Amino acid sequence: RRIYDNIRKSIQFLLSSNLSEVVALFLATVWNFKLFSPIHILWINLVTDTFPAISLGMEKAEKDIMDKPPRSSDEGIFANGLGAKVIYQGTIIAILTIISFILGKKSSHIEGMTMAFLTLSMCEIFHSLNLRSSTKSIFALGTHNRFLVLAMALSFVLTMMVIYVPGLNTIFELTALSWTKLLTAIGISAIIIPIVEIEKLISRSISNKRS
Repeated sequence: RRIYDNIRKSIQFLLSSNLSEVVALFLATVWNFKLFSPIHILWINLVTDTFPAISLGMEKAEKDIMDKPPRSSDEGIFANGLGAKVIYQGTIIAILTIISFILGKKSSHIEGMTMAFLTLSMCEIFHSLNLRSSTKSIFALGTHNRFLVLAMALSFVLTMMVIYVPGLNTIFELTALSWTKLLTAIGISAIIIPIVEIEKLISRSISNKRS
């Protein structure tokens, strides 16, 4: 059960993250502006997506995992609303990314791209915390995933490097952000946590009423 749950968590994380990129790029194309370069998407897929996804596969079993009824043998991997969660979470991350771009673009296009890049990267890092459990609040799990913490820290450091290291940021078509813009982008990214927490709370309330 633990292995199956962790596979679902990793799949949900990867699909919602990749969907957010697709939606954000689609909106950018419709509105005729350059949001990301190919190297940005490649970096996010190789770094920000990979490390947390692997770490979610090492998540400990939830305390009540054996209290749940056995799943049906013909139950699909997208059962219990997983597909809907992937769609809405990916869309929310894309919207937050576009908002960050618009705020940064007021100064220059490259700052808009950098803020969008940072927001998308940090959103995925924060979202990996959400997916430690599909139903429980991350503040009530009572367990720790040191692999995920290390993956988040590594992804954050590497992301900061491509933004702030001279020469490297030129290759990535990014620019160093002021503290205000840096904190703004990170703050926008963190919004994904309360949004998913509210969704989990509503889902638990509906489930309790049905029970």
